[in-house]
Amino acid sequence: MTELLNYKFSFFRKNKYVFVPNEDSIDKGHSLLRFVEKEVSFPRSFYHFAKGGHVEALHRHIENKYFFRIDLQRYFYSIGRNRIARALHSAGFRKARTYAKWSSVKSPYTDGPAYALPIGFIQSPALASMVFMQSPLMKAIERLISEGIYVSVYLDDLIGSGRDKRILEKGFRYILAACEEAEFTINMDKLAAPDDHIQAFNCDIAMHRASVTVERIEKFAARHGSPAGEAAFDAYCRKVAEQNRR
Repeated sequence: MTELLNYKFSFFRKNKYVFVPNEDSIDKGHSLLRFVEKEVSFPRSFYHFAKGGHVEALHRHIENKYFFRIDLQRYFYSIGRNRIARALHSAGFRKARTYAKWSSVKSPYTDGPAYALPIGFIQSPALASMVFMQSPLMKAIERLISEGIYVSVYLDDLIGSGRDKRILEKGFRYILAACEEAEFTINMDKLAAPDDHIQAFNCDIAMHRASVTVERIEKFAARHGSPAGEAAFDAYCRKVAEQNRR
């Protein structure tokens, strides 16, 4: 059987495998995105599709006193072809299995599914989110939100917050168990158990305050970026700080 060729080439950068789709794959990606835009509604807790993105998510959390963070490791590459097809089929997409093949590549990792969702395809974030929505992890998040713990999702990054540390610790353990059940691996290097301050998205988070970390500012300053880049970074830092006063 001839191998489906849906990408031009791949490369490894910043500890990630990236695949560059070919023209046929790009066309099918756009078709999928048109379908998703018309037929799929994502939860309000999915901030990668919301105005303001992760900055908005951070400032939703600082209303609370305690926080946790869970990062999913190799998120896209943990999602196999069959899970993509099931998510598309459930949403009513007629050619679910065919488009699942066009939206997956032979995984560069030996563990996990043989064919997986790649970084680099335009439809990957939407498909990953559709799979996420059908997983036990989504059900766990919805339960915690109904119980007063707020959980935001930004692709593979989850932040939870609440007023009571004991209750948040219980919710934290519940989410960790749901990750395992959903077959999403946790990045232990970025895991932050409930505390009165954590770091996420290169920002410090505490009650009533979010700010870009000193380390991130120093790293940017050491790069000697362009004037336009410096202006954009300064504007971003101000945006993070200014929204604390909302």
